[in-house]
Amino acid sequence: MNKATQTVIIGAGIAGCATAYFLAKQGIKSTVIDNNGIASGASGYSAGGLNPLVGHGIPGKLSELAMYSYQKHLSIWDDLQQESGIDFDGRIIDLLQVSLTDTDTNQTLRTLDIFQSTAHPNFSAEPLTQAQIQSRYPLINPSVISGVLASGNAACDSYKLTLAFATAAEKMGALITSDEAVGLVTKGESVTGVKTRTSIIPCDSLVIAMGPWSVNASEWINISIPVTPLKGQIIRLNYPALDTYPDIEIPSLPEASIHPKPDGQIWCGATKMEEMAEPFTSKQPTDLARNTIMGKILQIVPSLEQSELVLQTVCFRPVTEDWLPILGSVPDYSNCYLATGGGEKGVMLSSAIGEALADLITTGSTNVPIANTSIQRFIKNISIK
Repeated sequence: MNKATQTVIIGAGIAGCATAYFLAKQGIKSTVIDNNGIASGASGYSAGGLNPLVGHGIPGKLSELAMYSYQKHLSIWDDLQQESGIDFDGRIIDLLQVSLTDTDTNQTLRTLDIFQSTAHPNFSAEPLTQAQIQSRYPLINPSVISGVLASGNAACDSYKLTLAFATAAEKMGALITSDEAVGLVTKGESVTGVKTRTSIIPCDSLVIAMGPWSVNASEWINISIPVTPLKGQIIRLNYPALDTYPDIEIPSLPEASIHPKPDGQIWCGATKMEEMAEPFTSKQPTDLARNTIMGKILQIVPSLEQSELVLQTVCFRPVTEDWLPILGSVPDYSNCYLATGGGEKGVMLSSAIGEALADLITTGSTNVPIANTSIQRFIKNISIK
C-alpha cells in the first residue's frame, strides 16, 4: 500500500482514535470523522479499568485478545504519553474483592485462583480473613466475612487516553474533523469515499468505529451490524478517606464497584440498562440509578453516606449478543473494516483493536489474535440485501 493513501475512520471514540494512532505509526494519514467530538460517548465516561482476566468471554474466546491488548497498552503507554504530551494516569492497581455471603466467597476464591495461576508476572493474589480486611481497610463493612486482594490490573483515565491517541495521531499527520457521515461512495467492491453533511471525503480504505451507533452504517455496507447500546450510569463522589484504598467490589453487587481515582474522586458503578428498566433513549441521569448505586456501595463502605456527589454520568456501551467485539473486513467491500462492539471491555481492547486494524489496512493480515471477532460469525442471520 502506498503510504500516502488516506484512510477515513468514522468515530472518534477510543477504537477510532487508537486506529488512527497505529496507522500514523505506520506512516498512514487518516481522517477521523465525528460530529460529537473526541471521546464524547462511552470512551470518555468509562471507569478506565483494564482487567484481562475476568469478564464476558474471559476466560473463553476473548481471553487471548484481552491479554494481548493489556500487554500492548503497557508497552506503548510511556511512548504515547511523550508523543501526545498527555498524562492519562496509566497505572497498575490492586483490586479488593470482598464477600458478604457464601456465594460471594465462592466467587472470590475463583478470582484468587485466576490471579494466582496466570503466567503473566504482573498478576498475584492473596486471601484475606475478616480480621485482615478490618486491619488494613477499616472503612470496609465489618459484616464482610472474607476477601481477596488481587494485583496486576491496570487503569487509566479513559477520556485522556482517547485524547492521547488522537493527539499523537494528529501530530503524525492525522486529521480529526467535526462532521457527520451520512453514506458511502462505492465502486464495485471498494469504498471510494465517505459522504458527510458538508462534503465527500475520498478514501482508499474505511474504518467504521461508530460504537453503539454502528448499526446506522448497516445499509451502507449491505449487512446488518449487530451492535446495540447498553446504557450505564456512574456516580462520582468526593470522599478523601478512600483515596489510598484499592478498587473494591462484591461479586453479588455488580453495580457497586468502587474506583478511587488519582485526582481524589471515587467513581462508583456502572449500572446496566436492562437491570434498571430505564428507557434506552434517555441520556439524562436518573434518581433510580443514583439511588441503586448508593444503596449497594453503602453495603461495602457504610461511611460513604457522608460523601459528596460530584457528578453523575450516562453513557452507552456497544455490545453484541455474544459480548465479543466485531473487528476486521466486511464481506462486500475489500477495503472496508469494522472496529466496534467492545462492550464493557472497549477501553482495555483499544490498543489491540487499533493495531489489528492498522495491520489489516497496511498489509492485509495481522498477528493480533482477532480470529473470534469477525462479523462472519453473524452472517447467516444478518444480511439485509
